[in-house]
Amino acid sequence: MNPIIIAAVVVVVAVAIVAFTVLKKPNKAFGDGQRPVILHLPIQSKENVSHDTIRVKLALPSSKDVLGLPCGKHFTVAATINGRPESRAYTPTSDGMRTQGHTELIIKVYKPCDRFPKGGVMSQYVDSLNVGDTLKIRGPFGRIHYQGKGVFEIRKKQREETKSIGMIAGGTGITPMLQLIKEIVQDPEDKTNMYLLFANKTEDDILVRDYLEEQRDEAKKMGKTFKLWYTLDKAPAGWEYSEGFVTDKMIKDHMPPAGENPVMLFCGPPVMYERAVEPHLKSLKYDEARCLNF
Repeated sequence: MNPIIIAAVVVVVAVAIVAFTVLKKPNKAFGDGQRPVILHLPIQSKENVSHDTIRVKLALPSSKDVLGLPCGKHFTVAATINGRPESRAYTPTSDGMRTQGHTELIIKVYKPCDRFPKGGVMSQYVDSLNVGDTLKIRGPFGRIHYQGKGVFEIRKKQREETKSIGMIAGGTGITPMLQLIKEIVQDPEDKTNMYLLFANKTEDDILVRDYLEEQRDEAKKMGKTFKLWYTLDKAPAGWEYSEGFVTDKMIKDHMPPAGENPVMLFCGPPVMYERAVEPHLKSLKYDEARCLNF
């Protein structure tokens, strides 16, 4: 055979192999997402990020796998603790559709106290585990799916489109908001405006503060809008943000106006939503169908 033809065939085959490798989509550990899947994942690393918060990285079955968790969805962590089956919902802080080889959780560990004598059963359990121990997770779950560029799918039936998203989070309720913020900031074509009001007890309780502020700065560099505001139950001297429970004034000052017909998201303690968020959203005339609670 003509050497030139042989060389050409070799080049074509090599290009085809490279193209297949590059274009091939990574395997999703959760499969097609049509039904929940159970995974037993080993703890790859575990570290303290604050006095009461840990970062846990779970290894996926293959270093090339992605979890397969759409933006806005979550999974459950299940275990038998003190002879009783327990299950809690968690939203990973890693990208469920792009991060390969692992998924990452930020978990606030609730120790026993006068108000809650047992503390957080699941968070203490995870905190007691070591690298190499296994966690059972199951997912994906959740009715909210952010599809990008301001489009939400709710329960696979309702579709909402928006130019602005208002997010109100309390404590560990920041994790689904962080997932959404990361999704918008990393996509150059997604120009959706972001507003976050983040409530905590003290300044030390603000989870992933450095990362949130990095995302705010990155959004600004990309010409995007990400307005970030905090409120604390107990603010220190010189605190430049708000103090106290979420009020209608905070929402009016730091969330997109109701007249822009934004999608409003909440994640946090139910009592916070019932007493400090929902009544104010109603009084400010936000569209109830577009006020979504994780």
